[in-house]
Amino acid sequence: MAQQQEIYNYLRSVDCCKVCCLRFLKGAKEDFIDIDATLLKRGLEPKNDHQKAKKLKENVCIACLGLFDLDRIATLAREVKEHGGYQQYQCEAGFLTSISLPIVLHLRQLALWLDVLDRFPQAFSASNAPDIAVKDALKMIIIHQLETTLGKPFSVDGVMINVPYSYANEQEELNVLELVSPGVFASRKTNKHTKKEFISRNAFEKHFTPDVINKDRFRKHYSVPPVSTEEVGLVRGELTFTGPTIFLAGRYNKFSRELSQTPWMIDGKRKMEGSVQETIAASIAPHFGVAEEQLIFSSSGREDVDVRCLGEGRPFVLEIIDAKTDQLPEEVAIRMEQQVGTSQTVAIRDVQLVKREDLVHIRGSEEDKRKFYRALCVTTNEPVTEEMIRKLRIDEPFVMQQVTPLRVLHRRTLLARPRTVYSVRAYACRDNPYAMVVDIVSQAGTYIKELVHSDFGRTGPSFRSIIGTAIDIHALDVMAIDLDWPKKLRRPEEGDH
Repeated sequence: MAQQQEIYNYLRSVDCCKVCCLRFLKGAKEDFIDIDATLLKRGLEPKNDHQKAKKLKENVCIACLGLFDLDRIATLAREVKEHGGYQQYQCEAGFLTSISLPIVLHLRQLALWLDVLDRFPQAFSASNAPDIAVKDALKMIIIHQLETTLGKPFSVDGVMINVPYSYANEQEELNVLELVSPGVFASRKTNKHTKKEFISRNAFEKHFTPDVINKDRFRKHYSVPPVSTEEVGLVRGELTFTGPTIFLAGRYNKFSRELSQTPWMIDGKRKMEGSVQETIAASIAPHFGVAEEQLIFSSSGREDVDVRCLGEGRPFVLEIIDAKTDQLPEEVAIRMEQQVGTSQTVAIRDVQLVKREDLVHIRGSEEDKRKFYRALCVTTNEPVTEEMIRKLRIDEPFVMQQVTPLRVLHRRTLLARPRTVYSVRAYACRDNPYAMVVDIVSQAGTYIKELVHSDFGRTGPSFRSIIGTAIDIHALDVMAIDLDWPKKLRRPEEGDH
């Protein structure tokens, strides 16, 4: 305790603020919530020393350059609450902070570190940081202030409050590093991977510690302890805010054979008006206060433009960056579903918010999933026979090889892919002797059209090779996808199709 008092008194004498003194005494998290109470409890704060208190108040702290001015921090919390940029967000999760600090604070910590090492060798080590990191201490104080002022908790799922700080004399002070360790900067200049910045935080922490640098050379070029002779401290920049990234999941049906899943562009030109993605986004984006094009669309596979997606639909997810709200009231979800349904080409259901970790369901291996299809096929050389129907009633799984189809070769790697067909069930059509309906259960990633007509022998076995005559596909529907996600919801007034 006596040594702590000695360290505290010394740091105060060289113009360290109370918070930085507590940092060098390795205060606990709760100690930073009420600094004065902590110092009083520890018996560290000098009593009845008004002259010194006044003097210290007028000087910029040599370690933090005024960062821990508690009045300014309290002002920051009130400013956030009243800021129009913050008020545009309605996020129940709360907030988190992103604080940008100048590297010069590391330099000043190093100078003070060298000083206390010499003066208090039993209390400090050359290999272990002497203090609670500036940013960690600042977050402890700011987060408590913000929670109190905003009435909301700190949460990684909340609104990001971006707080930048700068220092006018930073480059001038950092220039001494090149004199202290010229080799570090010579190697940085020759390394093409080194960023253009003078020195990164990681590089500083690697090359500038008491057990690495030449201490005499450092003292020759930089004051130990550091000084702040001028009234120049850190300046806080403009506050900015970033909303949370949230994820909205659901299932969609596609009823049109003239609609792509995502915007279809070739050489910068649209091939088709509209898409499933755009139809859904138009009804969802406004609630979250973002532009439709900001939404990132993912789904469990995709169907071709001319393929419908029926049954319970295809699971999809929209990633919504900088969302203005993290809530989705039930009545809003119902309204979204109804609005998409008015398109007559797309319908959605089971719309709900999900967690990032839930995306493993949709982003997992597609090859582990099964897809259920119904195909309208036609024979081109002869009518459908009972023998053909019998041969296309297959209950045992079989593996076929599919070389990348010619129709997608321009955008897919040329490979031979094994794919499993789990079952095939054909039915003759009464109204057309050349037609049959075939139900197919296959491994996800199977090219169904090529399974039917063989793609000039690039897929085998195919329906063509099994029945021994030419056969093509006239229409295809996705009937079901073997993925029980997201959670199925029972909602009233969903569109019926």
